[in-house]
Amino acid sequence: MKTKIIGIFVCMLLTTTVVSAITINIKETIRPEAPETVLYQPILLNWGVDQEQTDNCGHGIILTTPWLYAQSFTPTKEKLTAVRLHIFKYGTPPDVQLTVSIRDNLTQGDLATKTIDTSQVTIESSGTWVLFDFEDISITPDSTYFIVCSGNLGDDTNAYCWFYNNEDTYIGGTAWIKPDENSIWTNFSQGGFNPDDFCFKTYFKKPLDISTPTHKENLVNPWLISILMRFPSAFPILRHIMGY
Repeated sequence: MKTKIIGIFVCMLLTTTVVSAITINIKETIRPEAPETVLYQPILLNWGVDQEQTDNCGHGIILTTPWLYAQSFTPTKEKLTAVRLHIFKYGTPPDVQLTVSIRDNLTQGDLATKTIDTSQVTIESSGTWVLFDFEDISITPDSTYFIVCSGNLGDDTNAYCWFYNNEDTYIGGTAWIKPDENSIWTNFSQGGFNPDDFCFKTYFKKPLDISTPTHKENLVNPWLISILMRFPSAFPILRHIMGY
């Protein structure tokens, strides 16, 4: 049995000029007979990836209302087509709607949004890279964007959780929290098991494992994809034809 610390780590202390974040509640829970996190990722998962943070410390944040969580990232491409989050099931949660939004400012509106129903997507206790495929949006390279994630149901013992790492492994962004509608967004406090970075992937072209890939992507052999990914500067004509 593996222990996993999941839950609500930060309480916002608001004054007119200062916002403090302190650890108030660490919950120790049990993951039932789950294997260690699988480090190997199929090649298809990384086709079209721009930014990613895939390391986790074996812990996750519970996605329940009214809590909102976010991960900032810095793209190098001019298009964003989808994101994938590393999520696991804890306990026996109800059917939950998980919503992911993309913002260029945490306090402003969504540039794109996608909601999935967990009754229609299989999410394992050991973790699943869940795809949120939305309408393509144009973005500005080297600017800051945010992946905002939330769940509408569940509790401290039955919920879906977002894997994170408690070390600063992604230099292009960081983890954020908003406990409720009356609180403001803030970074997690550093140290302990608080998240430094959530686990995510951003895509500048549609992943190959979506239900309706383009004709061009249907013709792609996974072996060829692996070559293009291993040698990104090689085969410029082929990369141009494939839009990679």
